[in-house]
Amino acid sequence: MRLPRTSFLLVGATLAATQVLSGAAHAQSSIDISLAEAPATPRLQGPFVYGAAPSSPFLFAIPATGRAPLEFSASGLPAGLTLAPSTGIISGTTPAAGSYPVTVTVTSSAGTASATYTLQSGGTLALTPPMGWNSYDSFGASVTEQDMIDQAQAVRTHLQPYGWNTVVIDYRWYEPGQPIDANGRYLPAASKYPSATGSNGLKSLADRIHAMGLSFGIHIMRGVPRKSYDANLPIAASSFTTRDAGNPNDPCPWDDHMWGVRGDTPAGQAWYDALFQQYASWGVDFVKIDDMLNNTTRRYHQAEADAIHRAVEKTGRSIVLSFSPGPNDPSWLITSSGHLNSNANMWRVVNDFWDFNALTDLPGVLRAASTWQGVGDLTPGHWPDLDMLPLGYLGPRNEWHASGQTTFTKNEQVTIMSLWTMLPSPLMFGGNPARLGSDAWTLALLTNEEVLAVNQDALGARGHRTTVNGGEIWVRDLSGDRKAVAFFNHGDQDMAMSVQFSELGVTGTPVIRDLWRRADVSGMSDALSASVPAGAALMYTLSPPGGMGEASSAASTSSSSGGGSTSEGGGGLGGGGGAGTTGVGAGGDGSGERPARRATPAASRAAAAARCPAPLARPRRFSCSSRRRRSARLVEEQPDATTRTPPAADPGVPRGTAMASSRSGPSENIAPLVAARRQTSEEA
Repeated sequence: MRLPRTSFLLVGATLAATQVLSGAAHAQSSIDISLAEAPATPRLQGPFVYGAAPSSPFLFAIPATGRAPLEFSASGLPAGLTLAPSTGIISGTTPAAGSYPVTVTVTSSAGTASATYTLQSGGTLALTPPMGWNSYDSFGASVTEQDMIDQAQAVRTHLQPYGWNTVVIDYRWYEPGQPIDANGRYLPAASKYPSATGSNGLKSLADRIHAMGLSFGIHIMRGVPRKSYDANLPIAASSFTTRDAGNPNDPCPWDDHMWGVRGDTPAGQAWYDALFQQYASWGVDFVKIDDMLNNTTRRYHQAEADAIHRAVEKTGRSIVLSFSPGPNDPSWLITSSGHLNSNANMWRVVNDFWDFNALTDLPGVLRAASTWQGVGDLTPGHWPDLDMLPLGYLGPRNEWHASGQTTFTKNEQVTIMSLWTMLPSPLMFGGNPARLGSDAWTLALLTNEEVLAVNQDALGARGHRTTVNGGEIWVRDLSGDRKAVAFFNHGDQDMAMSVQFSELGVTGTPVIRDLWRRADVSGMSDALSASVPAGAALMYTLSPPGGMGEASSAASTSSSSGGGSTSEGGGGLGGGGGAGTTGVGAGGDGSGERPARRATPAASRAAAAARCPAPLARPRRFSCSSRRRRSARLVEEQPDATTRTPPAADPGVPRGTAMASSRSGPSENIAPLVAARRQTSEEA
């Protein structure tokens, strides 16, 4: 049986949701997510499809869990690529354009597992939503080279085995002093990045991070530095100067150090060509570009987006492009969805998302998600971005409130991860990765491989939503003819929610898997029903009868630890629809859970894009209130780079000049508000 693709399903569907009461008091419960550690038996994790530019440097660390040490091998690896057996890092030069299925095997004393990964050379990058860590929520503008190395090592230890593969320095790596080179381009501040000598820039740091099998990213501001414009410096490899490229009539509204660029002129193109050639020479793999839209004028800087995209292509390097900030009102940016799909790999669709005060704006995020769900002109490799995940421990140098655990309740955190997965949105963790070793709950939240398999599903289909009595039901098509279904309860009491299989287009009784609890669900013959805790979410996969209960992603896999076998249909990613076989051992790792079994899509990435569901009727538009931009908060570097000081004059900034990021923040004292939220979170 095949579960039909969701297209106009759920519009006007008869869905049930009732509040659960206990006497006169509201019944409120906490969601009980699985805290089980990864079993000893090896498992290979997604993403199972990976895009790169032909002839560019290639880097991909195979995500795998299981008892160490793990030993990796591969068959079908294209010429020019090598696999390090002890680390699972594939590196070298990307082959010519094409699709290359590679069978990877991982072995340990506890067993073995195999999976098919597909390298897509040419076309787009980020064929599944990017997953990584961004420094801002925990370090603000004060993050240093050593901080990045330490946190990257923690990402490699705790998160990379589950597919998290990128670390990003957020804004103002050139502060204090704003050093520039002879061509007007910012250079890293030597006080924070001591290896950045001469023209070396951030290359030494990038090399350290690449050696861990991780991609390296930076944050930049749109435009040309004003000090470079004033100096009228020559643009590298061109006959133009910075004044030819700069546009003083197009400033950033919240950063007084940049002018816009005339992106539709040869001089503007030359500026971005020179800028991205510099970043490519440093080994940058991911660039987050800020100030790409103006919320006051509701203007998306389309000409500069075109110039930036062309500049990246000219480098020949695989560089993922992320546009920021997001709109206050999500309704107007969606008119540029086609252009964004052609020029960016991810773009913010919501304003800054924090864990305190008015910026704990889950309703705003839900409105943005509802606006972008089911948009028909988006294809794999291009993702609406719901912003960073302010989860776990936020510190030690959080710019907005005292360092500590996120103030979101556990139920809210599950809602956040579920919504980001169902849209789907990129997953950029903002908490402190080094703290995950002592935070079992947050680690379990971020490394639930069944939830992550839905986010990273290679089909790249978008989620669809309907509302029901204070809640939402989301449905998303997955590879292997499966569906993901999520119940969201936005109320302050537990809610019984239900959806008929017929409303989902499902005939027969599917195999149901509860993803957050990692448990098979039985006894449901005609509907999916559950009691959803207040403020929480539940996620399920529905597989055809005879399929697997445990969440599967998009590659043909096999694993064994001493017995048992299971077969499933499908073919390797990009390889078409041959039959696949999965052997699953039942023997004795003590986890109480079966090794993951993964289905395969029946088409290449291009065909998968064509099979994305047709859009729902576009939902009504919502408005978000404007948020105040903060005034300048310059961070003076301390000798040990571990503490923050009050705002101080920057020798490279004219007195009275504002310097800010797009990250919003309140001007009032928020300590009591944060303390109250933390108490609520701990009680929950």
